[in-house]
Amino acid sequence: MGYRRTRLLAGLILALLAPAVGAGAGEPTEQLRADIDELYRLAAPVGQPGAPARTIVDRMFDWTAIAEASLRDHWRKRTAAERAEFTRLFADLFARAYTSRIHLVDAKSFRYVGDATAGDHSTVKTKVLTKRGSTIDVDYVMRATPGQRWHVQDVRVETISLVDNYRVQFDTIISKASYDELVKRLRAAVK
Repeated sequence: MGYRRTRLLAGLILALLAPAVGAGAGEPTEQLRADIDELYRLAAPVGQPGAPARTIVDRMFDWTAIAEASLRDHWRKRTAAERAEFTRLFADLFARAYTSRIHLVDAKSFRYVGDATAGDHSTVKTKVLTKRGSTIDVDYVMRATPGQRWHVQDVRVETISLVDNYRVQFDTIISKASYDELVKRLRAAVK
């Protein structure tokens, strides 16, 4: 009787969990999964993304939205040329940082937990297992563009927003020195 009861209980638990495993695995998740799978196949070793890998990262991220969010109030004060240069420099910095960490994560253990989508906004939740054995929650905040492609606008690692992190750093540099000093540092960082 105990064995049958245990089997029945296990069956009920599996039945309840089965729908949750794929719950919310919609278009944003599938697109992100395809991009990240391709990125793992093409990424150059340690930190220097080759042209194919950079093309994928550029396709994944909305650089203008991320650059604007990372400067917040300072963005409005910039000319169109300054915004374009900042966006390019920031994209280079972020892409290099993002791709340099690929070798730290076991691609086979990258798990897509699902997404929460409302209109043209979505958050794709993932869990990554590092090669050291720790699990990290990584959420991709995405937005659909008019061409119906989902673009990443922020990455949250263990609930910490990378865009917010950059915003604080950039605001500190601008407040203590100047916007020109920030651009000078970005230029040096992406050489």
